[in-house]
Amino acid sequence: MLILGFGIGVNTAIFSLINAVILKPLPFAEPGQLVQISQPYQNDPSASVDYPDYVDIARAQHTFSSLAVVCWNTLDLSGSGEPQQIRVAFVSPSLFKVTALPPIIGRVFTDVEDVPNRPLLVVLSEYFWRKRFNADPQIVGKNITLGDNSFQVIGVVPAQVRDWGPPGALVYVPANAVAPVGIFGNNRGYPLELRDLHYFSCVARLKPGFTLSQAQADLDVIHRDLLRRYPETTQGYGLRVTSLLDAMVSNYSGTTGLLAVAAGLLLLISSANIANLLFARGLQRGREMMIRTALGAPRRQLVGQVLSETLLLSSFGGILAS
Repeated sequence: MLILGFGIGVNTAIFSLINAVILKPLPFAEPGQLVQISQPYQNDPSASVDYPDYVDIARAQHTFSSLAVVCWNTLDLSGSGEPQQIRVAFVSPSLFKVTALPPIIGRVFTDVEDVPNRPLLVVLSEYFWRKRFNADPQIVGKNITLGDNSFQVIGVVPAQVRDWGPPGALVYVPANAVAPVGIFGNNRGYPLELRDLHYFSCVARLKPGFTLSQAQADLDVIHRDLLRRYPETTQGYGLRVTSLLDAMVSNYSGTTGLLAVAAGLLLLISSANIANLLFARGLQRGREMMIRTALGAPRRQLVGQVLSETLLLSSFGGILAS
């Protein structure tokens, strides 16, 4: 029972990991329509995009219903309880269209508010709102201090994005707060106008009925136009679209596959050991079975006893595995 429980338990744990990382769909509406756009450069197949190219892509494309960019920073939260560092996602307002997740309370920021020299706005994630502010329903309209600036809270949303770090690297760290990307340059000291600042992850939602191959063909046309207009900053870069789920798990699919194979082999070894133990025990009980048969025990009763013992072994092994 211990051997069987160990083999089943390890396989259950590995499958749970694979299901959470690879098989489980993204927690958004129509997750199959979500894609990631990257600008691969030479040996780096999943380089981030720069903001001006994102703007040009958004204007010229015909296959996406919405596009958005995301970048990350860690800021000090102060002025409300104990100071702490939190993860802030700087996003374009269109991200809320890409994810299609409505706010829980309040509202989200708009394109008009995503420009420099506007009042600083922030949207809190539901988890952080509940943990830090005890799900305060009056949080909308209050100010919090992030870094050196005061931000007005305008809403609370479900987890819009999780930090997948460099494109293709899966890092399950949801944003604590979401702010307009228009203030990113002031926050980090990098003007958004720089075409050589490949710092942004670009996510998009395909229009209904469009495929990845059609989106890639659309991006190829846009890339040729970018090469013609901005050869100095575009030369050497590509433009590629991949499923967002595939992009997030690409660095881990090989590892999880090896884990699955190893777990399967472990279960086979465990099963073989159990079979050997049962076979040895069956040889030891051969005399017992012959005596029972000689005393008139029907074959059906003997087979039923063996099956009952095996079922009991399997049941307790499963209980131990859980």
